[in-house]
Amino acid sequence: MKRIKELKDLVQEAIDNGATTVEQIHKSIANMPFEVLEKINLSGATADKLENFQKETIGTVYDFIRSVNAKAGDIANELLRKLNLDQEEEEEVPSPGPGQCKAVTKSGNQCKRKAVAGSKYCATHSSR
Repeated sequence: MKRIKELKDLVQEAIDNGATTVEQIHKSIANMPFEVLEKINLSGATADKLENFQKETIGTVYDFIRSVNAKAGDIANELLRKLNLDQEEEEEVPSPGPGQCKAVTKSGNQCKRKAVAGSKYCATHSSR
């Protein structure tokens, strides 16, 4: 179970790092027209507003990707927690006592009937 959680964390971290890297590249490429405007002295208040709006929009998109990744991680953690609890419950089935049927019922409980003479199982479970 620990290895699965470590793998989930690794994938989640890779997605976050990838989103950050792509965001930086995206912002760099998107900023190129504004750098050209500045070099030819055509930048101004309107261009600055557009540049800031663009940076905020790009940032918002990648923040959303990271928040979806975090939510997916939370869901995965919850599923892993439930899976771990289910496994712990399965492990808690008591060993049958002497002469007791060795079968486990569909509900996961130890059969409480006595084993048939010469068998490890009760009459119900020996026919399976």
